[in-house]
Amino acid sequence: MKTDDLLSVLAADTVPQPTVGQRMTRALPVAFVLSGAAFLLFWGLRPDLGAALGSPAVLKTMLPALLAVLAAGLAYALAHPGLRSERRFAALGLFAAGLAAAFVALTARGGLSGLTEALVTPSLAVCLLSIPVLALPFLGAALWALSTGATLHPRWSGAVAGLMAGGASATVYSLYCDQDSALFALPAYSAAILFVGVLGALAGPRLLRW
Repeated sequence: MKTDDLLSVLAADTVPQPTVGQRMTRALPVAFVLSGAAFLLFWGLRPDLGAALGSPAVLKTMLPALLAVLAAGLAYALAHPGLRSERRFAALGLFAAGLAAAFVALTARGGLSGLTEALVTPSLAVCLLSIPVLALPFLGAALWALSTGATLHPRWSGAVAGLMAGGASATVYSLYCDQDSALFALPAYSAAILFVGVLGALAGPRLLRW
């Protein structure tokens, strides 16, 4: 193709492309419906959900939701190189540091025996499997939305998208999980969410490179 012909084709291509925000607005509700439908079909709400949400156990629902919000904001910023992402990185880092500090404090108070007792339960395997499975629609939606952006760090963007998806799916899963001990929820939920982050990091260079 001659240069003049190429310029003519590029000039004719004036159809506006959807932005990352527009794609997220379209894709994430669909992901929520898919993940929520699978959740209701195969998991279901815990019988005492009302009482759990009125107790400190509500934190295992609120904290993953907050993680999803923080990670979504950072993923959006990373998809737009002109936006500053330092504060979003710092907010996510402080969130992670707070969870780590809480885990260390709880483990110190309960001892390794308390941690072992909390984790030696069939619920651990269910949690580690369920959160990644429920995260798949969210991860797919996030990566599809971010693919229209111009991230300079596709692996980081994929990892953050995975954290967002993991946080969203952990929020959903918490409505089923009846293990309310923080010594269970902190390590189990964190491990499952980090696994989804790894999946996102592996997919990022393939799907987000431009």
